[in-house]
Amino acid sequence: MVLTREDVAAIETVEHYIHDEDQCYLMLYGEGVFDTIPIEADYTVGDMKMWIKYHKNIDPSTYDLVGPKGKWKMGAGSEVLPDETVISDVMGDRFENKWLMQLSLFPKKKNPDTGEMESTFETIEEWVPPPPEEAYVTTEEDEPDDKD
Repeated sequence: MVLTREDVAAIETVEHYIHDEDQCYLMLYGEGVFDTIPIEADYTVGDMKMWIKYHKNIDPSTYDLVGPKGKWKMGAGSEVLPDETVISDVMGDRFENKWLMQLSLFPKKKNPDTGEMESTFETIEEWVPPPPEEAYVTTEEDEPDDKD
C-alpha cells in the first residue's frame, strides 16, 4: 500500500531510542532531519521520502536514503535504497523484533555539466569492526600532559 498525503500527515514523531513490543520505529537522520516515527510492515523508502517532504519540506531529488545492503545483519554494508524498497524487507530481524531502525539521508550534488542531481554516497560492501585490542590505541601524543 502506498501512503497518501493524508496518511503521511498523520504520522507524528516520537521520542528517540524508543522501544515498544507492539510498534516498530524508524529513525530518519541527516541533512536537517533527526526524527523517529512509527512505521508499518508495508512502508517503503518512497513513503519515507513523502514524509520528509511533507513534514520537513525537503525535496526528495536533493538526497538519497541509505540503509542496509541486502538485508540487515551486523556488519552489513550500506547502499542507496530505491523508492520501492519495503523497509521491513531490508531490516529483517530488526523489524521483526521491533528494534529501532535507521535510514540515513545523504545529500546529492548538482553535476555542473548536466545540471542533474547526483548521489554522493558510495556503497559499502561490508563493515567488519577491528578486534577490541586494536579498536582504541593511544600514543604518547594522545595522552594529556600532566607536567603543568
